[in-house]
Amino acid sequence: MELEKSDWKRFFDDLSHEMDNWETTIHVLSGDRGAQVLSDRLPFHGLTIEDVGGLEAIGLLYGFGPSAHKKHSIFKPTKVVFAERGRGPAGTLDIEDATGTTTLITFIQPHNEIMQRAPTDLATR
Repeated sequence: MELEKSDWKRFFDDLSHEMDNWETTIHVLSGDRGAQVLSDRLPFHGLTIEDVGGLEAIGLLYGFGPSAHKKHSIFKPTKVVFAERGRGPAGTLDIEDATGTTTLITFIQPHNEIMQRAPTDLATR
């Protein structure tokens, strides 16, 4: 579902609240740099719309703990699409900027589920 630009802020606020601490993978796809993995299975902490030096940007916050949060800025965003995956809120958020670079945020599962299964997973290895 492609979102109207006038709906971005509200959608990001709602998504940031509902998906805070969800395990995600984040990929950046660029014509000149190819595909890059920005994060692999780190928790999501939010999206904001910002003005950075007179340029509109979307700020993406992710990572473990307040001192280790990372931020990725997407300048001059032109398109936002959310594709749901199966039942529930899991899915992929696709943000495209004016240069054609795409940031894909895939929401996998709530982070507390990762922590609950981690001891079991480690014991079976």
